[in-house]
Amino acid sequence: MKMRKLFTLLMTLVFTTMFSQVTQEIKYPRFEVDSLGQKVVIMTIPQAMKLNNNSNILEKFEKLQAEMQDYENICIKVIDEKDKVIAKLDVVITKQDGQLIVKDEKIKALQGEILGWMEKTGALEKQLANRQQVIDEKDKQLRRLKTKMVIPVIVGLLLSVLGVF
Repeated sequence: MKMRKLFTLLMTLVFTTMFSQVTQEIKYPRFEVDSLGQKVVIMTIPQAMKLNNNSNILEKFEKLQAEMQDYENICIKVIDEKDKVIAKLDVVITKQDGQLIVKDEKIKALQGEILGWMEKTGALEKQLANRQQVIDEKDKQLRRLKTKMVIPVIVGLLLSVLGVF
């Protein structure tokens, strides 16, 4: 029994010591007033470092946010400029498509004219060949007539020369 009491006493002592250390632990951060009457915050070094790191991270996030806003503005400007260029190119393409249609129509018209000229040329060449035949036949007739006329002229000349001698 004594052992039991001693054991209980020891256990109570151990628990009280542990409990008193836990309850004596001071919670940080805490607010106090210093000797000059100013309100101060007391915290542990790890808490201060964490707070400092968090404030640095906050500054970096704010800077990143500003940079992202600038980047977004630049992207919007680039997209607007791209849209304007696309609109201008659409107008140019539409004009060029119209010009292609006009060009194709002119080509067809010129091809029709060329075919007409080729037909006229073929008809003129036929007429020229026919006229050449007519000319050749007239030349033959003219030679025959000349031959027929030369003989009486020669005979007449001979007679006149013989009659003159």
